[in-house]
Amino acid sequence: MKILVIIALVLMVPRVQAQAFTPADYEKEEVYITMRDGVRLFTSIYRPKVATEDLPVIIKRTPYSIAPYGDQLMKSVSHNPHLVASGYIFVFQDMRGRFMSEGHFENTKPPYSFWDTTKTDEVTDSWDTYQWLVDNLKGFNGNIGQYGNSYLGFTALLASTSGHPALKAVMPMAPVTDFYFEDFSRYGIFALNYLPVIDMFGHPRTGPFANWGEITYRTPYLVDKENELYDDYYDFFLSRKNIKSMEDILHRDNFFWKELREHRNYDEFRQQRGWIQYLDSAKCQVMVVGGWNDEQNLYGILNSYRELMEKRADLTPKLVIGPWSHGHNKRRDGQYRLGNIYYGDSISEDFQRDIEFPYFEKHLKNKGEAPNFSAKVFNMGTHQWEIYADNAFKRAKDSVTLFLAENAALASTPTKGYRSFISDPNSPVPFIQEDYFYRMAPKHYMNDDQRFVSKRPDVLSYVSPILKDTIDVNGLIQAYIDFSTDHGDADIYVKIIDILPMDRKPLATDAPGLKMNGYQKLVRQGYIRGRYRDGFNDPKPFKKNKRSEVEVPLLEVRHTFLPGHRIMIQIQSSMFPLFELNPQKYIENTFDAELEDFERAEHRVYGTSKIVFPVMK
Repeated sequence: MKILVIIALVLMVPRVQAQAFTPADYEKEEVYITMRDGVRLFTSIYRPKVATEDLPVIIKRTPYSIAPYGDQLMKSVSHNPHLVASGYIFVFQDMRGRFMSEGHFENTKPPYSFWDTTKTDEVTDSWDTYQWLVDNLKGFNGNIGQYGNSYLGFTALLASTSGHPALKAVMPMAPVTDFYFEDFSRYGIFALNYLPVIDMFGHPRTGPFANWGEITYRTPYLVDKENELYDDYYDFFLSRKNIKSMEDILHRDNFFWKELREHRNYDEFRQQRGWIQYLDSAKCQVMVVGGWNDEQNLYGILNSYRELMEKRADLTPKLVIGPWSHGHNKRRDGQYRLGNIYYGDSISEDFQRDIEFPYFEKHLKNKGEAPNFSAKVFNMGTHQWEIYADNAFKRAKDSVTLFLAENAALASTPTKGYRSFISDPNSPVPFIQEDYFYRMAPKHYMNDDQRFVSKRPDVLSYVSPILKDTIDVNGLIQAYIDFSTDHGDADIYVKIIDILPMDRKPLATDAPGLKMNGYQKLVRQGYIRGRYRDGFNDPKPFKKNKRSEVEVPLLEVRHTFLPGHRIMIQIQSSMFPLFELNPQKYIENTFDAELEDFERAEHRVYGTSKIVFPVMK
């Protein structure tokens, strides 16, 4: 199949150089590219109709469809108008087993070809695609770049390991790297809010199809379709409680759900699909891009940068991490606000013009200068950008340790007592105040006000005195919780919170009608299923009422706590329905839990528990 179409779009972009293309200057070609095993991948190619020079390729490989197909027209060939105007050959490809491509799809497929050269995988599919472009494209200068967000960030990141000589630079944005620690699962806890979209990733098919509607969503929480009335999301999932009661939401033959169900521990199957370990094979320039408020893939953003800096520093890997939520660096909204918090003006637009555009111009066209930094990091306390010439998170030379005292204070020394709370599966702690979302979690919860739960008896809050000095946190916060329970299992959530001063005056950029003085701004939350305290492939029940130290993973943070603010630490055992409920009675696989297995439990947090902040002097 080969179709030529002229793109004629309403959207016009600024002319940023002498030969400035608009979307109307591009034409479209559709081809099937044959992989080494004979499987054909559907590919769309958009190129300027007339160009004064050979142009490089920027490619996206996606599981989400490269529609429109045939003579229908794409609204925009890129989110970045400067790249469109400069002139590139934009290539889009349906991944193996997705939409119009042939073959079988496998989520975060391991690099089988690393172990057996006769095997195919996403690395070999990337290589074969690049080679076809080299051999067949006219007006091509021989240089390829790749970018994309989320799963497309994953395909860009893994492409760096292909070693194809034409691939010069990749920009993985919010890359998926390991579905055990991000997206569908979080440190052993199933991300319940993803249940309604799992069919997207494991829907069986009989062959290529173009219509997204063939992947259907079941909506048992729909009360009245005509009037768009929905059940309360919290109440809907709580009324079912156990996973077995929710499976009607899914297609009965969903192969991805079967994998999630059968591999609750971080076993060999899961470990093979953890892509951080393969990044020592990266062979081209990599710039990781993401946001501190990324609910889905902050793990992938930070861990891929960390691994590249440790294993492939010779490639000068780079990081840009802003205040964005998932994929928001691609927006062009002007003022950037997430939920209640205003972060600044034109943050995404500036990134696209000053970083993304020159990055590809230099590496693919040898024009101008690429951004000259190791990391550009947004400080979430000061709301200022910071530039680092070396590893962004190895600058802290000191630490501040705060203990969780039994009087609800944050103390500088450990105390002997404890605080206890009842964790009741019939009344779990909500993670947001809203009752409606249905398709993934609202992203603003990452910086939401925590006052709505801070007085609940099943949320332990610990508060520092008003800060007289700055606490400049930069790096990996460590949370060591001395914990016991009268049951066999428990989930432990730790939240780091910045309490704004009570005498803070309203600002013109504040959300209308919101009381910002005393606002309890969520800085970071971490979580772990307690059974995995000694390893994610080594689950074991708690011994009842016996103390255990549980390290709760938190990932890196760049946040300055300012004088006049206070630090709050919250401990709880549920964030519902963001995550599944723990029965608290020890069940080998909680997906098999019956309703009667969910029991109230008493948990204790001891005064020897501590939070260690890496700080800049």
